[in-house]
Amino acid sequence: MYRLTNYLFSFVIIYLFILEANMGDHVQIILGLFFSLIIAYIAFLGNWITLDATKAVIIFGTIIFGFAGWSLAIAVLVFFITSNLLSRWNRVSRERAPEAKFRIPDISRRRDGYQIWANGFWMALFVFIWFIYPYDAFLVAAFTALATANADTWATEVGTVKPGKTVKINTFQPVKPGSDGGISKKGTLASVAGAGLIAIFILFTGVVYPILFLLIIFLFGFLGGLIDSYFGALIQDRKWVLSVPNDFSGNQQLFANSFVNWISTGASAILALIIIQLFVS
Repeated sequence: MYRLTNYLFSFVIIYLFILEANMGDHVQIILGLFFSLIIAYIAFLGNWITLDATKAVIIFGTIIFGFAGWSLAIAVLVFFITSNLLSRWNRVSRERAPEAKFRIPDISRRRDGYQIWANGFWMALFVFIWFIYPYDAFLVAAFTALATANADTWATEVGTVKPGKTVKINTFQPVKPGSDGGISKKGTLASVAGAGLIAIFILFTGVVYPILFLLIIFLFGFLGGLIDSYFGALIQDRKWVLSVPNDFSGNQQLFANSFVNWISTGASAILALIIIQLFVS
C-alpha cells in the first residue's frame, strides 16, 4: 500500500514539475530532491529508517522541500530529529529501569515506509493543493498535520518514561503506561509542547494572519494528539483486527498504530481547514 503511495506522489511531483512549476520552482524542487537524498541516506546509516523507507523519505522530502518552502521543511526536520532522539532516550531510560515492564510498542526499531506516510500523507497532500491553489488555509492544514504527528510522538516518548498515573482517554480508568489510548499529565504536557513547537514555524511563512494561524495549528495539533489516543483506545477496546498488508514489516499492533496516526493527522488538518473556512475567510 505504501508503495502505491510512493508511485502516486512521484507521478504528481513529475506532473507538477512539468506542467505547473516555473523556473524558480524547478530549482527549488531539484534542491528538494538533492537534500532529501542526503537526509534519507544519513537517516538510514544512522539506523533511524529501513532501507525500503528511504524511498518514502526521498519522495516526501522532495514534496516538502520542493513545493512548500523552507519553513515547513525545517519544521519537518525538527520533528524527524526530535522524534528519533526522544525514541532513543526512551529506550535508554527503559534499559536503565528494567523493573518497569511497560507494554509499549518497540520504538527502537527503524521507521518503515508505512510510518513515514502515516505521518506524512496528509502533509504532502495539502502541500500539493497549496502549490496549485496558494490559499493560506491549505498550508495551515499541512502544518496542523505535522503538529499532530509531533504532539503524538512527544506524548508517547516522554509520557512512557516514569509517567505517573495513566488513564484511558475514553473511560478514565487506570491503565498501564504505554497502553493504547492511555494518557498522563506528563505525556499531555509533552503533547502541548510538541504541537506548540511546530506551530511557531508558521510565523516564518508570510501568511496573512500569522498569530491566528499559529493558535489554530497549536490547538488542532494538540487535539489531533487526543484524537490519536481516542482511536487507539477504540481499536483496543473493540479488539479490531486490521488486515495487515503482505509487505508490512511489523506486527498487528504496529500497523494499527500507523493506521491511527494516519487518521489523526488527517482529521486534525481537515478540522483546521474547516474552522478557517467558517470563521476566517
